[in-house]
Amino acid sequence: MWPFFLTLLVLVLALHAYRQYWFKRDLPQIYSAEFQGELLKVGATYIARSPAKNDCQRTIICFPGFLEDMRYFQSVYKEEEAELIYVNNANYHCPFSTDNVVELQWPENPYGVGSIEHDAFYVGLALERLANGQEVCLHGHSRGGAVVLETGRQYPMLMKQKIRPVKAILETPVLPQARVKGKASEPIPHKIACYLLPIFFGLKRNWKKERLVSLPMMRPTNELKTELLMSIFCTARNYSACVSNVKSIYAWQRNMDYDVYENYPSLTLIIGERDDSLDRPSMLASAEKGQAINSGLTIIKTTGTNHFISLEQPEAIRALH
Repeated sequence: MWPFFLTLLVLVLALHAYRQYWFKRDLPQIYSAEFQGELLKVGATYIARSPAKNDCQRTIICFPGFLEDMRYFQSVYKEEEAELIYVNNANYHCPFSTDNVVELQWPENPYGVGSIEHDAFYVGLALERLANGQEVCLHGHSRGGAVVLETGRQYPMLMKQKIRPVKAILETPVLPQARVKGKASEPIPHKIACYLLPIFFGLKRNWKKERLVSLPMMRPTNELKTELLMSIFCTARNYSACVSNVKSIYAWQRNMDYDVYENYPSLTLIIGERDDSLDRPSMLASAEKGQAINSGLTIIKTTGTNHFISLEQPEAIRALH
């Protein structure tokens, strides 16, 4: 009996050591892209800004989802004349060259790195200090949708100024009192997922394209979507940041009330025909609760789409501006 327990103990310790290896390891950057504009940095957050064209008086501020970086929005807004401000997930690799990055001297962020609140704090400051347009739109995808809503909660007066109206696009978003797909929103599966996530992601870093495109979330797919999602397990600087993200999504969804919808005069929620990342029924239920307290919330249901509408049907996103 003792040899069995000793063997089991060794296996458990080996598993934990392997988990900690991936949890703490600093991961190299693998993917990069070109960007025409200025690159800024504050704390663990990168911000990319490109100027408006043809005297356009609009600003679009974008925040990507979990495991994504600023490249997510490049294609959908490639012909956009508005000033574009992309804010990256904190503690993720910057997908653009950092040779000429400018360090910003902004107030210290009071929230923990990796939390929705931390990212929203800097999105609000970007709106306040960087946006030049007379009309502003905040576009958040997935976890970025929660970041946009949280930005409104932290900076309600910025969103309701008559001299510069601010609207929001919530693309297949993380929402209050909603859930992620499957069992991961339940307490015990959530804890197990947070523990095993570094191992799972570590083993998926070098996935082949054929395995990626076989995943349900890849339907429908196209060349751009496949190219960008090939990097999802490589965007973070370390997997401890990803664990922090997952814990924050779990806590924010459970603890945030529907009154967070009240902080924008105009919101548009755009949702896929299916969603293999977030729980679509609870997302719709949350949005409908939001409509009951904010008549400025519009829900748009697309067809032939999944969780990544900007990549699957970019024209549906462009039509919202």
